[in-house]
Amino acid sequence: MKRRRKLSAWLALSVLVFVSMFVASCTRTEKESRVAYVPIAQLEQSYGRLITVANSPTFDQHGTGDRLGLFRDDNGTIWGLALTVGTDGSTLGCAPPNLHELAATDTLPADFGEIVGATNQPTGWRGGSGRLELLFRDAKGDLQWHSFSAAVIKTGPVCWSQSPPEEPLRYYRLVKD
Repeated sequence: MKRRRKLSAWLALSVLVFVSMFVASCTRTEKESRVAYVPIAQLEQSYGRLITVANSPTFDQHGTGDRLGLFRDDNGTIWGLALTVGTDGSTLGCAPPNLHELAATDTLPADFGEIVGATNQPTGWRGGSGRLELLFRDAKGDLQWHSFSAAVIKTGPVCWSQSPPEEPLRYYRLVKD
């Protein structure tokens, strides 16, 4: 009987230690993998001027409740980066540190000009496409719609949504054709 109690106590303690270690390692990894939101002026130094904003596109009707800022750098690359409103009302943005090294997510049309607006691409039903749609003026000044894909960062720190459900956010890097 004593041996059975000792075995049960040892087993319970082992399970408790294992669960504690698992929870601690998951929490530590998630916090270490988050990139901080910083003032827009700091992002504009690396990604160009903020030119417009939209809601972050999602694949379902629930959305993340997060904002997306579109920045245009001197080379004409459009960067789609997470935005949020700080507690003091300031606009903050988030960019993973290795973003310049990552692949382009999509290509801008050859006659791409000035962005007029940005939306989530409609699908005709409650689910989303997960694609960003831009309304822009082409070289002749005519309006055109075009949708673009995002990418997920699979290694290193990432930007996380600021509203439930908390999840890693995608980025956009749209380059000239």
